[in-house]
Amino acid sequence: MTARCLFVCGTLLLFANGADGGGIYQHTRDGRTFVWNNDPKRDDEAMWSGDRDSNGYATGYGTLTWYKVQRAVETGSNIPSSQGRVVSAAVTNRYSGKMVRGKFEGAVLNVDAHGKVFHGTFVSGTKAAAWVAGPLPPLNQQPNKNVSKSAASAEPAPPAAGPPRLAVAAPTRSLVPSSTPSVLSSNPEAIETAVKNRMIADFKEQTQSVLSRVGDATGNFHEVAQVDSVPPLPTPISESVSSLVDRARDFRAKLGYETALSECRTETETVDALSAMDQATRSIADKNASDASSRLADFLKNNPEPMADAQKPLWRYLSSMRQLCSRLETEAETHSQRAAAFASVGKTGDAIREYREAYRIFPNPATAEKILQLQRNNLGL
Repeated sequence: MTARCLFVCGTLLLFANGADGGGIYQHTRDGRTFVWNNDPKRDDEAMWSGDRDSNGYATGYGTLTWYKVQRAVETGSNIPSSQGRVVSAAVTNRYSGKMVRGKFEGAVLNVDAHGKVFHGTFVSGTKAAAWVAGPLPPLNQQPNKNVSKSAASAEPAPPAAGPPRLAVAAPTRSLVPSSTPSVLSSNPEAIETAVKNRMIADFKEQTQSVLSRVGDATGNFHEVAQVDSVPPLPTPISESVSSLVDRARDFRAKLGYETALSECRTETETVDALSAMDQATRSIADKNASDASSRLADFLKNNPEPMADAQKPLWRYLSSMRQLCSRLETEAETHSQRAAAFASVGKTGDAIREYREAYRIFPNPATAEKILQLQRNNLGL
């Protein structure tokens, strides 16, 4: 049986699992966890911040972030490839609550693509009543979670201002809080204490989980000695870092920047460090060591020392990358100066050779452009 056949059969079985009610179980973007999609649409993808049970289903408290992805179009066709490269991924909704076997149970908080906040009650992954605007009420005012199955299956009338299922919003990678506060960020006191504590615990657990995965991918943050030994993070782990960055931004918006910083300062710094590392390694892979060096220098200038011992290996890794970039940049500059001297007296071949050596040592777009320009001049273009 071919790999393609296995994939198709597995997909059919997955859809068959959720045949009732039109919903399906599907894997999260990192392929690690099953979650329930009650209203599947083309190119829906999700990330789950919490734990998974022994069978791979999402379990316990966490946040389920849904994305609408756009994939590269297959060659010779206008049809997006189901297995193709993801061109963009827009966040559509984020749901926070308790999962049981991949399905939400009980009170659920929803933040839509526009930052609007709603709450509702779920039974076996299905919304049992219309969304209500605003954060979750105190626990002693929440409806009984033991809603009947018949109530869950009844289709409620659509709310007047319900959360759009597939509203499009460009994903944000920056950790700087949004200039437009959400409903919760303007009134952090509105968040019930138990929900706030759960959010903090979830954020800390997700940060530790991603930090651990990045550590595994880098040989426990083994210090680097040469630029070609700094590969980008594997795609699933890079996506986990990006998801964590989004989570940190939402976390600050919901709790208020000062509250989030005082409650989770160590985790906040760790997220910033992981983001700087992910961006720097991708820049190096893209032959732009100067961008990587700049990002690392900015981060370490603002965060020279870690707050906790658990962060030290990550900080040492970032520092080793920064020191390597600085040393190689100085070494490459010697060759660039020689190249400029050769070019000034018309020795184009020697200038190109020196610039190529500078680029080999410390690749960056500026040096590549100088090589290209000299080659054009040499050909009379």
